[in-house]
Amino acid sequence: MGTFYGNVVVARACDEVVPLLDGSGIRGYALPVAPGHTVVYPDPETDAVDVAGPLSRLLEAPALGAYVHDSDVLIMRVYEDGELRHAYDSCPGYFDEKATDGDAEGHGGGDPGDDEAFAFPEPVGADPEPFVPLAFGPVDREALEFVLRGTALDPGDGEDGRYVFANTQHYDAMLCLGLNACRLSTGYHYLSLGGLPHETKAEELLAVG
Repeated sequence: MGTFYGNVVVARACDEVVPLLDGSGIRGYALPVAPGHTVVYPDPETDAVDVAGPLSRLLEAPALGAYVHDSDVLIMRVYEDGELRHAYDSCPGYFDEKATDGDAEGHGGGDPGDDEAFAFPEPVGADPEPFVPLAFGPVDREALEFVLRGTALDPGDGEDGRYVFANTQHYDAMLCLGLNACRLSTGYHYLSLGGLPHETKAEELLAVG
């Protein structure tokens, strides 16, 4: 079984974000991921990708909602002023594939684990520029574009040049943006069980809602 998680990174400081979320109806956790940047881990009742838009409006800052599904697919949405500015899908069609032997989610014969049944499509939205407003510091746009196109920066993370796991791809994308990739490649469930990202102290983790 692969990894599932979702979170939202906003270009605003953690000590500003958490008080503003009081009374918003959003519950979860928050951590700083760079100076002036915060990751919010919504509880399982809240879809991280869906809440990114309202967060960008509430916090008056760019927001990036991300979701990793079963280590197979990376979905990212960039919002500004509550409006969707850019959509990224590492494996378009994954959720739409139908097959007579498909599972309850409908991707059956389209499962990337079945090499004979699934041909990897080109990612949608593999343009680094819309992600730059979420960055801390200079961005190597060429490296970020490689990551968004599914090309593993470290050959050890790839197979035939492509990422094996979407969570590794997400990690590298966040690293290219100068953000704390360890804190951004996890979600609410792991934290609720007492887990902490690498080099994170318990007192840094802030409750939201």
